Amino acid sequence: MADPTDPRPDDEPTPDAPDAPKAAPAPASVPDEDELARVAEPARVRRAPKVGAFIGAGTVLGIVVGLVLALVTSAGSDVQADGTAFISVLEGQGSVRFLSALAGGVVGALAGAGAALLADRRSLRGRKGDARP
Repeated sequence: MADPTDPRPDDEPTPDAPDAPKAAPAPASVPDEDELARVAEPARVRRAPKVGAFIGAGTVLGIVVGLVLALVTSAGSDVQADGTAFISVLEGQGSVRFLSALAGGVVGALAGAGAALLADRRSLRGRKGDARP
C-alpha cells in the first residue's frame, strides 16, 4: 500500500527499489597521443581477394560464353524438338543451349576459383616472416 503522504505517484519506483534506473557511468577520458603510442601494437593489413566474388563472376561469365557459343554454333545444327521432353524448353535447341550454359558456368566457376587462388598467392608475395601454407 502506498504512503498517503508521499507526493510521488504510485507507479514511480522508490529510490531504494532494486529495479530503479541507475545513472550512466561517467565517460572515460580520451587518451592523448603519448598514451596511444605507448599501448599501440604494430599490425599488418592483408588485402586478400573475396573468393566468392571471383567464383560468382566466373560463373556468370561462363554462362554467357556458353550461351553465345551455343547460339553461334547452332546455325547449321539439325537438332529438332520431337515433343517427348518433360519440360518443353529443354527440348531440341533449348537443351543444347541449357547444357552449354551449364558447362560454361561450371568451367567459369573453376576458372574464377583459380584466379582467386592466384590473386591470393600474389597478395602474400613479398611478405617477410609470414608462414605460407
